[in-house]
Amino acid sequence: MEKDMELILLAKRGDREALTKLLVNRQAKLYKTALLYIHNKEDALDIVQETSLQAFLSIKHLHHLQYFDTWLIRILINVSRHLYRRETPVPEIVELTADCHKQVDLHQDLMQDLVMVPEKFRVVLILFYFNELQESEIAKILRVPTGTVKSRLNRGREWLREKGDVIREY
Repeated sequence: MEKDMELILLAKRGDREALTKLLVNRQAKLYKTALLYIHNKEDALDIVQETSLQAFLSIKHLHHLQYFDTWLIRILINVSRHLYRRETPVPEIVELTADCHKQVDLHQDLMQDLVMVPEKFRVVLILFYFNELQESEIAKILRVPTGTVKSRLNRGREWLREKGDVIREY
């Protein structure tokens, strides 16, 4: 983590190579999040690429270096939402890459139901269960109170339970 902080500081000062290293180290996590959000491999790759571009363009505006990952996921979610609004997603189930599959360990039924979860609940479920972020971190990313995150998490779980799936508790 200390090495990451050095890279983040260098990136903020304009070192493109440092930012590239940071993005490469987080590429699988970004791809996994985009894939779970959009459910389309090509769009997920586009989202990761656009997120990287936006990070390069706005790294100088990062005020708190310790929140680099939160800032980066926020960019990814904004890019995903933009794409999601622009195109009507086709609810399809995609096969995850081996790396993502190991990290996520999803059941196909759960992934299929996640496509149908309302967006404001889905994003919280993805960040909590698949990115293993705490409720307070999700609140910072989404810029909502922690109570709102808890509520959306509970409502998302209820929505899935009503559909017959149960998210296993971690």
